Amino acid sequence: MTIPIFSRVHGMIRRNGYLLICLAAFLIFSLYLYNGIDTGNDIVVRRQEYIEQLKKKVEKLEDIANNNEKQIDQLETDIKTVKIERERELKSQSAVEKVEDKAAEVDVADEVVVRGDRLAHINQIHQRTTPSLKNTCGLRANLSKPDSSLQMLDLYDVWKFDNPDGGVWKQGFPITYDEEAVKKEDRLEIVIIPHSHCDPGWIQTFEGYYEKQTKFILDGMAKHLEIKDGLKFIYAEMSFFEMWWKEQNEATREKVKKYLEDGKFEIVTGGWVMSDEANAHYHSMIVELFEGHEWIKNHLGKAAIPKSHWSIDPFGLSPSMPHLLTSSNITNAVIQRVHYSVKRELALKKNLEFYWRQLSGKSSQREDLRTHIMPFYSYDVPHTCGPEPSICCQFDFRRLPKGGKSCDWGIPPREIDSNNVAERAKMLYDQYRKKAQLYKNNVIFAPLGDDFRYDIDFEWDSQYSNYKQLFEYMNSQKDWNVHAQFGTLKDYFEKLDKRLIENGKKLETLSGDFFTYADRDDHYWSGYFTSRPFYKQLDRVLQHYLRSAEIAFSLANIEEGGMMEKPIFEKLQRARRALALFQHHDGVTGTAKDHVVLDYGRKMIDALNDCEDVLSESFIVLLGIDNTNKMIVDETRVNENVLPEKRVYTIGQNVVIFNTLSRQRSEPICIHVDSLDAGIEADQDIANQQIAPVIQFDENVPNLLKIKKDTFELCFSAKLGPMSTVAYRIVKSTNTKKAKISTNFEISIDNFDRRKISGEFNLDNGKINVVFDENSGMAKSITHQIDKKTINLNSQFIHYGARKNRKHFSNGNEDNPAGAYLFLPNGEAKIIEQQQSKYVVIDGNVVKKVLNIPNSELKVLQTFSIYDKLDYLDLDQEIDIRARDDFEFALRFSSNIESGDTFYTDLNGLQMIKRKRRSKLPLQANYYPMSAGVFIEDDSSRLSIHSAQALGVSSLKSGEIEIMLDRRLNSDDNRGLQQGVKDNKRTIGHFRILSEPMSSSTSTEKEKERVGYHSSVSQFATWSLHYPIVKMISDGTPKPVVSKNFDEELNCDLHVVTFRSLAGKTSYEKQDEQSTAAEKKSALIVHRIVPDCRSRITLEDQGCQSRDHSISPLEIVPTLKSAKQTSLTNLYENSDSSKTKFEIQPNEVSNILVAW
Repeated sequence: MTIPIFSRVHGMIRRNGYLLICLAAFLIFSLYLYNGIDTGNDIVVRRQEYIEQLKKKVEKLEDIANNNEKQIDQLETDIKTVKIERERELKSQSAVEKVEDKAAEVDVADEVVVRGDRLAHINQIHQRTTPSLKNTCGLRANLSKPDSSLQMLDLYDVWKFDNPDGGVWKQGFPITYDEEAVKKEDRLEIVIIPHSHCDPGWIQTFEGYYEKQTKFILDGMAKHLEIKDGLKFIYAEMSFFEMWWKEQNEATREKVKKYLEDGKFEIVTGGWVMSDEANAHYHSMIVELFEGHEWIKNHLGKAAIPKSHWSIDPFGLSPSMPHLLTSSNITNAVIQRVHYSVKRELALKKNLEFYWRQLSGKSSQREDLRTHIMPFYSYDVPHTCGPEPSICCQFDFRRLPKGGKSCDWGIPPREIDSNNVAERAKMLYDQYRKKAQLYKNNVIFAPLGDDFRYDIDFEWDSQYSNYKQLFEYMNSQKDWNVHAQFGTLKDYFEKLDKRLIENGKKLETLSGDFFTYADRDDHYWSGYFTSRPFYKQLDRVLQHYLRSAEIAFSLANIEEGGMMEKPIFEKLQRARRALALFQHHDGVTGTAKDHVVLDYGRKMIDALNDCEDVLSESFIVLLGIDNTNKMIVDETRVNENVLPEKRVYTIGQNVVIFNTLSRQRSEPICIHVDSLDAGIEADQDIANQQIAPVIQFDENVPNLLKIKKDTFELCFSAKLGPMSTVAYRIVKSTNTKKAKISTNFEISIDNFDRRKISGEFNLDNGKINVVFDENSGMAKSITHQIDKKTINLNSQFIHYGARKNRKHFSNGNEDNPAGAYLFLPNGEAKIIEQQQSKYVVIDGNVVKKVLNIPNSELKVLQTFSIYDKLDYLDLDQEIDIRARDDFEFALRFSSNIESGDTFYTDLNGLQMIKRKRRSKLPLQANYYPMSAGVFIEDDSSRLSIHSAQALGVSSLKSGEIEIMLDRRLNSDDNRGLQQGVKDNKRTIGHFRILSEPMSSSTSTEKEKERVGYHSSVSQFATWSLHYPIVKMISDGTPKPVVSKNFDEELNCDLHVVTFRSLAGKTSYEKQDEQSTAAEKKSALIVHRIVPDCRSRITLEDQGCQSRDHSISPLEIVPTLKSAKQTSLTNLYENSDSSKTKFEIQPNEVSNILVAW
């Protein structure tokens, strides 16, 4: 029994101090875990020995602990909130004790989940007893080398990637087992998991799939789980489920809730979609995860809260997802699309199950996610029961003649009856047994499903009836030593937990990612990193405006005491769901049919309009103005196919400006005005102002550049407080300075003097000097004033062709052409011949820029800009490749940085991972996803390129960075899309180039590092690129108005990811209408980064560095009623609401729930 020891330790806690509470709590939980399962007399003996050992350890702790009553009062209260009960239930054959962790039913963050060799929980005690790490510069060294037994970068160095023919398991190896030996092993436990993978858009639109298939799948679930004893089902995509739920009557809803309570039905992951993990930004990943989890919490209750992650179709996997999942208290994961060679190598060592550790993680980290890799080619039945697809296909009973599907191997399934059950069960058992040889514990699962399965009654009936007979026969064969059943992921991981505890085994820890994915041969899925860049960029625009609207709405709703109108909140919710939907792994990836892509685009444009309305209503409240006219964002989009256009301000109107960052920022703000005499009304915060002509690309004029008549660009410098809203009046002014104009061609510019450029030219703002090539007009080099060292850029355009001649593989596989998914170049890149470009230089006291047409055929317009007192060079680039076919267009920078074979790319904007270029892999394998940035460095310099949209990136030579900009491909790559990529648009990309002088670190330390970090300047550069200052046009503000929403700025290392108002339960009373109100609660989600202090450049405004790394909600919410730390998506709340200050730990993404 554990109760005496718990009592003893509890008394000890009252007497002793800070260190003791952590260690004692750990020992208590370990003892509980050990005592969780009674496996016989030998276990009992070991248990008693273990208890005696624990007693000795506790007594030792009592002897050495210091008395510190005051420090533990709060911690004692927290421990009391953990309620652990034990429920014992004898099972007929196994006669084992089942432990049901009742702490999982307590709606608190201190949840304890039995996890075999560890306790996985959101541990608030751990967070509160972690010392405040104020020496941020020392963090990088401690958080750059993951403590894991398997490290992917290192494993790639030793693995051959030689693709041998594995026989029936073509990408693996022959699998055998000893029929006599298995009789003496632990019983083989097999869990068969019925599932249906439902894409929210791919070949059909989201709504099209729902009406034609998904609604029938969920109807079947509601019907058949009731009438089929023992049948179970798992489901993932809440976007479809919510659509189905609102059509159901109350009886059906209650029935489904009962299935969840009884364990017949399990929701896995529970996100709005099954998110992509290459292109998706972590902000948007949180949006889609939160949207799904919030809906579950509001409508389905605690029994539905997801415990396991199911990611079977995203094309490569990122450790950012485990980071977010464990922060949401999801503790298990199943993944599928991992490089076939990686699967083979892990399988050889039985390491397909492991704890996935963060790149910055250390031992005993609560962020570890127990992960299971499915070993074979796909998640369909032919590739999940075992290594031989021709056999496994015969046990997919949807492929019976009446099911409308067939087996590719020419041998159809046969219905099971008394005459063939022995033979068929033996065949299937053999596959299961072989699959079990790839794992350590004789516990396996086999998914039973595929895309949009179980949409007809025939499948529910045939799978159930045939497998029931197979299970009954298998389980009756004592010599087989096997037990098979239908189950869920929860069932599987509980069986795995039990086996791990019984055998005292531990799984390995693994760090790194699973990019770039290849499913066979040299077919690397690095094309989708770039496909449909127009919509990848639109995705980030919506992310920015949604985040801005979320923050503005929460601040305004607090100001209004929660009385913001319901229709405004419903617009915010629609925008959330549009962004969440596009994170689907055929959405932001650019891998859907043309008409589906357009549908995503229309949804995002509608969402942008909704965000505009939310911002307008929120600003009226925040600024305290009486405005009957709606405010409008200063850019507009005609439809989902075209780039935005700037709206034009007139004298007398106001520009409303919103800084959505939690720190002060001083940046230039540029707007279009209709008068040369326009200026900003004089104010102490406005320093410089400049006016310049608006110059645009126009393919109908000879030089491709034209002056926009009666429109001018007004730029001014403004100093904005954290989260502040400011209104400035546009007036007639004589204080605005005209910019100087220079060109290398003849062009008439009224009202401005123009001079002719000859030779090399430059832009200089006192911090950086950028030199441009006189022929191409492209950036040639950048020099920072600190060290005066010139870093070459030598930017140039390159292109790849698509492989035409089919490659012949030694294993007999057929080749495929490049397409939406696959990047299959026909060789190395070719440099696009330089033309004599046309360029204009605008030299102002606020902004200096170069507008350049380096290639007329591809209709490229580059705009390079530098700003007063800022360290970076901005590049806005419009391209249009519709004149080419089978053409992959890239921008290459060739520097003098001696980076060798190493470069760093971001993972979802959350972290930077170290990459190595490998000659043993093909070119396309050395391309990686760039969601937000890339850098290369040597001992003295670093070159970073931040990107405001997801694209593919590589460094194929020392000192080089190349970014794929767009792809146009005639062919389908045979991955299911059934079309090429030819719906290209004129597309814009936003980039920020930063050259940093660096202090050197030891080569030994750098070699050990597996993760990189931005400097404080570089991190601010990416935040401000992704979240530019919001500008809106208003007619109703008579004078400058300032709304300071944060009293103080946060520490430089802290970033407010979002300030999200919680949604209440949706009313579905009317089938065609639904209604949702905002609660008087908001989730303040904050990310703490770790800076690389080796950079020799510093922030212009360093006031944020004096702040600590904590959040004080009362400074943000004056009417605060309570604040508590919760899991990331608010499924679990800490019971303590008395705290007034919350310390944010390095690399953490934390959620503080505030109520007012």
